[in-house]
Amino acid sequence: MSTLVHAASETTGPGTRKFLTVLIGLAITMAIIMAPSPAGLSPAGQRVIAVMAFVVLMWITEAIPYGVSAVALVFLLILALGFSPPAGGTGAMLGTAKAIPLALSGFSNSGWLFVAAGLAMAAAITSTGLEKRVAYLILKLVGANTHAIMFGIILTAFALTFFIPSVIARAATLVPIVIGLTEAFGLPRNSQIGRAMLLLAGILPSVTGVGVLTGAAPNPVMVNFLTGAGQPQVGYLDWLIDLFPYTVVFSIGLYFLATRLFKFEFAELPGGPDYIAARIAEIGPMSTAEKRASFIMALTILLWATDKIHHVEASAISVLCVLLLVLPGVGVITCNELYKRIDWNSILLFGAGISMAEMLTRTGGAAWLSKVAFVESGMGGLSVTALAIMIFVVVFFVRFCFTSITSCLTAITPAIIGFLVSLHNPDLPIVGIVLAVALIAQCLSIIPVTSAPAMIAYGAGGFTTRDMMRLGLPLAVIMYGLIMLFMFTYWPFVGLWK
Repeated sequence: MSTLVHAASETTGPGTRKFLTVLIGLAITMAIIMAPSPAGLSPAGQRVIAVMAFVVLMWITEAIPYGVSAVALVFLLILALGFSPPAGGTGAMLGTAKAIPLALSGFSNSGWLFVAAGLAMAAAITSTGLEKRVAYLILKLVGANTHAIMFGIILTAFALTFFIPSVIARAATLVPIVIGLTEAFGLPRNSQIGRAMLLLAGILPSVTGVGVLTGAAPNPVMVNFLTGAGQPQVGYLDWLIDLFPYTVVFSIGLYFLATRLFKFEFAELPGGPDYIAARIAEIGPMSTAEKRASFIMALTILLWATDKIHHVEASAISVLCVLLLVLPGVGVITCNELYKRIDWNSILLFGAGISMAEMLTRTGGAAWLSKVAFVESGMGGLSVTALAIMIFVVVFFVRFCFTSITSCLTAITPAIIGFLVSLHNPDLPIVGIVLAVALIAQCLSIIPVTSAPAMIAYGAGGFTTRDMMRLGLPLAVIMYGLIMLFMFTYWPFVGLWK
């Protein structure tokens, strides 16, 4: 009887806390909505910021499930936009009928399409068992030691960066392999080994991508912003020299952090090389489904890697891959089976999050936040080092407002560059500060919803938001520490910092 009472109290406690968190979030939202509109901020922008405050609190505390938060976000956006004048205007309300397509705009975004297709690809591939075969081959190559396997995942992520010019595509390639590695240990995905490996698969694609100009979509966009502001052109080799060494050192820090924070169930795969050889023999020759999946994935990777030649957008290639995987006579899985395997909560959440980011930009909320953070804060009077540090701190908090790294950098980079240029200080390393902002936005990994690759890994069901925060918060400290180190050592040496 006492056991039942104790269990009931444990269940009631967290439930009460979550309910209170939701009430607090709603109170904060209403307070922001009812507050007088600041100069330069439209009513629609103010209300979208209020919605953002509520949703970010829900994401961080997990007071409501992610799928529920996605539906709540869409509903709140409809209300916020519908009961506001058109963005930048006054007069009559926009109306909920016109607000609906705006609140659902994220679901027509190529980034959302890429995430949805990536989750579908991972689900289809794991249905064939191909990921297990690849996993055992990787185990055979790097050895059976768990730390060696973790290092092998990092090497794989870096290698893929030069061939797959999309962080989401790399995540969609890496996650199924990691799932196979976890299952090779005979452990569930939420085991200590499984959590660590899936977290690496969710974090590494963005980290390695920022080190190569063609490794992530925001990189060339930021180069265009800098060039448009009259700053020196940053070429492929320049970007590689400036940022690739940082990503290597940062990944080494990630490796040591992950291998120490998580207490692995095994120091080495039980049975070692003999076990691996036995499992490879047990799998036997490749099945027809595995061969088809291998061919489809090889074709997809080839198309991703050659997008500069054929000019077909990467998300469109991903849709083609999913089509081939379910196409009768060609594919490896039926639509009904694929439907059961996909994590629809993640797909809903990412689409709703992109909608919020787009509405934040369209209503002027993002521009107003940037202005308040950079211009009106009086940061212009600080020394070069202090100014750079303050910008980096602001970017840390702004990053939580976006589920898309591209959306985040597209929204804040012009404001940062404009602010720095307006200071007319020849000693300001404007290019260096902007590239460091790119590092922060792409290496910061604290909650899954702020990163598409992390959402793909999160959709595999191996780790929770708390697990990611446990790794991501100290990783953020390492990130900022390394930036400070590079500011005073390597970057002045290569001419990126003065």
